[in-house]
Parts: sequence; structure tokens; C-alpha cells
Amino acid sequence: MERRTDLDYLRVVCIAILLAYHVGMFFVSWEWHLKNPQLLPALELPMEVLHVLRMPLLMLVAGAGTALALGKRTVGDLGRDRTKRLLLPLVFGILVIVPPQIYVERLWNGQFSGSYFAFWPSVLAGKAYPAGNTSWHHLWFVAYLFVYCMLSLPLFAWLARPRGQAFLARFERFAARGWNLWLLFLPLALIRILLRDYPETHALVDDPRLFATYGWLFLIGHLLARCPSLADRLAAQRHRHLALFVGILAALLPDNEFPFPFEHLAVWAMAWAGMIAALGYARAHVRGRPPWLIRAQRLAYPFYIWHQTVIVVLAYGLLRWDPAVGPWARFFLLLGSSFVVTWLLCELVVRVRPLRPMFGV
Repeated sequence: MERRTDLDYLRVVCIAILLAYHVGMFFVSWEWHLKNPQLLPALELPMEVLHVLRMPLLMLVAGAGTALALGKRTVGDLGRDRTKRLLLPLVFGILVIVPPQIYVERLWNGQFSGSYFAFWPSVLAGKAYPAGNTSWHHLWFVAYLFVYCMLSLPLFAWLARPRGQAFLARFERFAARGWNLWLLFLPLALIRILLRDYPETHALVDDPRLFATYGWLFLIGHLLARCPSLADRLAAQRHRHLALFVGILAALLPDNEFPFPFEHLAVWAMAWAGMIAALGYARAHVRGRPPWLIRAQRLAYPFYIWHQTVIVVLAYGLLRWDPAVGPWARFFLLLGSSFVVTWLLCELVVRVRPLRPMFGV
């Protein structure tokens, strides 16, 4: 398969939004590692909308990426490649990238005093955060994606066989008719409704609702990329999907909830409409591979790995800074400085050859 510039563009946009979202977490009332003394309630509504779009869309794109990767390698090669590009950076992240976040959190909360070098051996104890200091924090996405890839290898092998190819042809014909793409939303809605009582832990082993949600999105992303005509179908329907997204969002905006199960259905129908609208607009309007996109795409994965650690460490510095600085000034200062520092660290990664495997480059 040819490289999909539209998917590269969406991947870069999702990770840029992720940086802004995690900067915002320092300024809203929701639980997070550190909190600015003065909050910004105005950020909460846009962040609630982004919450059901940013990571689900990124998982759809990741699923599509596996389909495109199989155009250039065997299933076995894909398994080995994803082990190097996902599992190795995950282990490195747990040992090197994430611990500074936990360290500054412990310092700020008075749970530890001492140097980072005195703190780091506690990471090797293997006691899970928050009781201990071992965690993958924001790298949960990498862990889940690795598991999905490994579990899907037999399916990918079957799809390469005649029966699998026949299934893909039937799926493509079915999904291209009328509103059938919306039938793919129904399993997502059922997952959110039937598993609603399970909290989202990001811990993999006790996280059935999130694991099933993102597993379905990964699978759908893979199938959509294996059926090229569906990309053009999404492009043709992009305006109607955007209108649905805006309409459902407008219905959800008043400060009340619909009775069960309509609230769950509405939120995830909005999310599905937003995701497929984004896929459609990217397909319709992203043309060529400008140099900035080639560079941004190469840096996107290390940018994801670095970004939250940079934000938390810089936020800790802000907490120790002049309290007279207002919250909006702090927000934009943290947003700009974390972007620049993360970008520079990514440039360092691609220039220092031994670091590249640690960041999946």
C-alpha cells in the first residue's frame, strides 16, 4: 500500500493536541500529578470534548498504520518490528522517561526528600504507582497498542489468505453502502454501556472498558485501511459527519445529563462522528508530503514519549516560581516552553544514533 499522508497528518495533529491537553490538566479541577494553585475552569469544556476524540482517533490511526505496514512486510516481520518500536521504548520509558514525573510529584507532596539519584532505585522495586514508584503513566497507550498488535497477528495472517481476502471484499462492499459505517459504532456503544461500572485504570489487567474500547478502534482502523475505497467514502461524507458531530455536541452542552443509556450513546456517537469526519477531511484536503510534515512525522513518536515528563517537570518549576503570575500567563508559558523543550529533545534523539531505538525511531 502507498503511504497515507492524510494519516500522517492526523497522527501529528493528535499528538500536538495531546501536548495542549496535558498542559491543560495542570489548570483544571480533575485529578492529575500536579496542580496550579489558580485553576482555569474555562478549559474544562473543550477538554471534555477532546477527551473522547484525541486518543480514540490516535488509536484508529495506529490500527490503520498496521495495515499499511503489512503492505511492505510479512506478519512475522510486523511482530518483530512492533516489538522493537513499542516494547523496547515502553521498557525504556518506565525506567528512564516516567520516573522524573513521579519524583517531582513526590517532592511537591512532601512524600520524598532527597536527590533524584536517591529516588530512582525505588523505581526498580517494581511496586506499582501510586503506592510505589513504578509506572508507565502516559505510555499506557504504547503498552495497549503493543498488546493489540501481538494479539492481532493471527488475524492479520488470516486476512492475507483467500478466505480473509474474501471477507475484506465483503466488508468493504458492506461498509460503503448508505449509513453502514455507523453500524461499526454499535459495538463501541455496547462496550461503553455494558462495562460502564469499570473504572478506566490504564493498568491493562484490570481495565476491561478501556481495553475493549481501544481494541475495537484498533481493529476498525486496520480494516478501514485495508479497504481503500472507504477512505474516499469518508471524504465524500465528511460534511454530514461534521454536522452530526456539531449537532450532538450542541445537544450535550447544557449542564444536564440524558437518562441512561442515552448519555452514553450520545457521547460516543459524537465521538464516532468526530473521528470519521476527521478521517474524511484529512483524506479530502491533505495533499502531498511537505517537508515540515515529513519532519514532524519522524519526530511524532519521540515527541509523544517525551511530552508529559517535560510538562510535569516544567510545571513543578512554575509552582516554585513567583505566585503573582496569573494562571493564563502560566498556561501559555507552560504550553510554549514544553513544546520547545520537547521538540529540542526529539531533535537530540534523531541525531544521537544509540538513542533512536529507545524512542522507536
